[in-house]
Amino acid sequence: MRPITAMFSTRRFLSAAALALVCGGASRADAQQDFPQTLYWGSGLIDIPVAWVAPITGDFAINYSGKQFDVDPSAPKLNYSDELNSQLTFSMSFAGRVEVGLAAFSSNPEQGFFGRGLILREEDYRGRGGAARFLPSFAVGVRNVGPYGNIDRFGVGYSLLPPTADDPDARHVVDSLHTRFKTNNSVYGVLTKGVSLAEIRPSWPDVNFSVTVGYGNGLFEDDGELGDRYSARSTGGLFYGLKSDFEPGPNTVLTLMAEHNAWDFNLGGSLYYRGLRAGLYVTELAAGGKSQEAGNDASAFYNYSKLAFTIGLQSNIFALIKGDFLQGRADALNKRRQELIAEIARRQQRVAALELEINRYEAQNLLELEQRRAQAEGELRQEREALRRLEDRLKQIERQNPTRPPQQ
Repeated sequence: MRPITAMFSTRRFLSAAALALVCGGASRADAQQDFPQTLYWGSGLIDIPVAWVAPITGDFAINYSGKQFDVDPSAPKLNYSDELNSQLTFSMSFAGRVEVGLAAFSSNPEQGFFGRGLILREEDYRGRGGAARFLPSFAVGVRNVGPYGNIDRFGVGYSLLPPTADDPDARHVVDSLHTRFKTNNSVYGVLTKGVSLAEIRPSWPDVNFSVTVGYGNGLFEDDGELGDRYSARSTGGLFYGLKSDFEPGPNTVLTLMAEHNAWDFNLGGSLYYRGLRAGLYVTELAAGGKSQEAGNDASAFYNYSKLAFTIGLQSNIFALIKGDFLQGRADALNKRRQELIAEIARRQQRVAALELEINRYEAQNLLELEQRRAQAEGELRQEREALRRLEDRLKQIERQNPTRPPQQ
């Protein structure tokens, strides 16, 4: 197999991107989420998975990533760069519910399968109203399905020893640093929720945010018994992240992301243009500057900030075969548009009904006040008439008996 690793050098990523606007996709009132490829395992944020699957059957992504490391102190390897750890992934979606793929996470090579199933999709519930519109998407997935169970979160763990006179074949051997890792078949569950300010109040700007939280074992939890040498900021398998994106130009989407991948904080962004995507990230932010220690192999891999990048292609396999991908996408977006038009009409009818009801209540209150006023005026007239009759009676009595009784 042709090696996938190459030499790469660039300046350290020193500035931090703030979370900003989210692209509304087909509709601003019901934003269609879209996610880039992670560094190692299919779609998600920088490293963590999300509860999302590309919406059309045959949507696929090819992604190449690289991360800058210190010199590898482990045994010699074939075709190995001592500065760059790289990975190549391919993934495809089916029915908007399932994503499967293969990751080649070493130039040796080693590989592992991954997959995710979308159980709840928030877009299916937003139009129903009530509490259902607050439901997040929910997915379960697995990473590193295969025989290479001694890799760490960077896909590192094996040496490829060159052939010898006794053994003409190159051999995969677990290096001394990774003998206690067991990360194949890493299972996780994840929730993702998109929020639009325009949904809260129409006068507010159309700014959307995506929030993700999940838990997993294996790659998310197993530190190979290295403890703080592996990560001093472990959450025990809990991961979370934020995403926001906006359109700086036609057919262009800039995505900004921040996350904690259960080991440390990562930050960065990716740029998408007509099916091509490139990303630049800083990982292990909380670890700070590197501090490699003599005799401590772990210090060459972990607990210092690193620069990473991705480049990739996203398209649809049927577009390449039949050329009808754009029509399918247009049909899907048009269907969503019709659903939104119907939802807007329903809400307009509801607003009109509420306004009519409020006017009726106001009219009822005015009528009730008028009735109470008329009743009080009638009672006042009755009291005045009764008082007048009493006064007339008094005057009549005084006329009949003009002599007043003596004063006591």
